[in-house]
Amino acid sequence: MKFFNFLSKLIFLLRKPKIIFLIGGNRKLTMEIIFHVLKRYPKIAGKTLISESDLKDVEGPKFFIKNSSLPIFVITDSKNISFDKIKALSKAIPGQGFLISNFDEEQNRELKTETPLGVLCFGFQSGADFQASDVNNNGDTNFKINYKGNIVPVWLRDISGREYIYAVLAVAAVGDILGLNLVEISEALKDYKDSATLKK
Repeated sequence: MKFFNFLSKLIFLLRKPKIIFLIGGNRKLTMEIIFHVLKRYPKIAGKTLISESDLKDVEGPKFFIKNSSLPIFVITDSKNISFDKIKALSKAIPGQGFLISNFDEEQNRELKTETPLGVLCFGFQSGADFQASDVNNNGDTNFKINYKGNIVPVWLRDISGREYIYAVLAVAAVGDILGLNLVEISEALKDYKDSATLKK
């Protein structure tokens, strides 16, 4: 196992891929949607590593975040996670990295003033960079994403729940960093099906 870890780290150091690292209770759903969107763009997906953690171990993720060519640290939500651990990990991100956090959680807003990184926030509240509005849940979920004066509608078929909106907002922020625009992300989501729904 130690050799495998050493080999993995060596390969990572040689390739220096982009990394999207997710934490928080909604991380698995958000990661699933990231995979769904990026599979449409293999040139981006092929050079990007996507990972998630419950943050029981901080040192392991630190290595990969420190040595990535473009680390993107996504805090889907910070419930049941030590804020000290979040701050410790965010401080490990090099200057070219980005931090994406849930603006609706007050403690996450502190990170914006405590880091020199590029910070993008998402949520429902005014002040979020990627803000959800005009939400309609009626079996399907449709809403609008507002970002820098651009407003793009998103439609999720046969899906209902606030957690999906949060996940899409976080994915929109990730996509923006990777060079995708809101229209491309919205189009990619038109055929998204939640894995839990598909298993029924």
